[in-house]
Amino acid sequence: MALDAPRLIVPPALAGLDRHHRDPVGRLFGLEPPRSVIDPSLKFLFVCFTNRCGSNYLARLIASTGILNVAEEVFNAPAVEEHALREGLRSLHDYVNFLGRRLTMSGWLTAKLGIEQLLMLTEAGILDAIIGRTSFLLIERQDIAAQAVSRLVAMQNSAWTSQHVPVMPDDQLIYSRAEIDKQRAIVTFDNQAFYRFFATNGLAPKHLAYEAVVRSPERHLAEIGAWLGFERFIGDAAAIGIRRQESALKQAWLERYRRGD
Repeated sequence: MALDAPRLIVPPALAGLDRHHRDPVGRLFGLEPPRSVIDPSLKFLFVCFTNRCGSNYLARLIASTGILNVAEEVFNAPAVEEHALREGLRSLHDYVNFLGRRLTMSGWLTAKLGIEQLLMLTEAGILDAIIGRTSFLLIERQDIAAQAVSRLVAMQNSAWTSQHVPVMPDDQLIYSRAEIDKQRAIVTFDNQAFYRFFATNGLAPKHLAYEAVVRSPERHLAEIGAWLGFERFIGDAAAIGIRRQESALKQAWLERYRRGD
């Protein structure tokens, strides 16, 4: 595909999306960074997510097969900047090749993408270069109110996974219905933005509901493996290294929210 004839686009409705990552990466590489050829042997699996939707659980569940690497947020601006400066990388294309050399398993590179990172890879021409060997997996949480409560708790105690030590005890966290409403709106917008992006570009991601994956991890792993073309894709949900962050506080806040408090 010619570099000056992009096929994938950022939908106009998403053009004004926050640029917390895109702007720093743009400043890092400049206005016209070189577009090196991305290793043609690489295949890509992008786990598309919103915070607190269960994406870490899914990423580690997939990696428990021993076939693919753990999908992480490697396209966040601080991560890109750290490695680019240390390795002398001149573009996002170089960075993708660097990730491939460092993380690839079984010929695949897996990574997590928020909606902004998905737009960033589109604007940089990365997706145009790899779309024929890329699969998208979109995980959503059906109970968005519970997700919003979880986001509010994590925003206050900084425990975004069970591996993080909370910086604040539960009895010091502050309930806010307005903030939960705000987080619900953010999650809803981001999920709809993913749908809009994929529909605009004629792409068909595989959809997963977090609650369904937790109920039947083995079945969903088998489906993911078949979808990706692996004959054997067996993992161990009991050995993924993280656990669900359920708590009495979250349940109490959720019940309070649903009462209208």
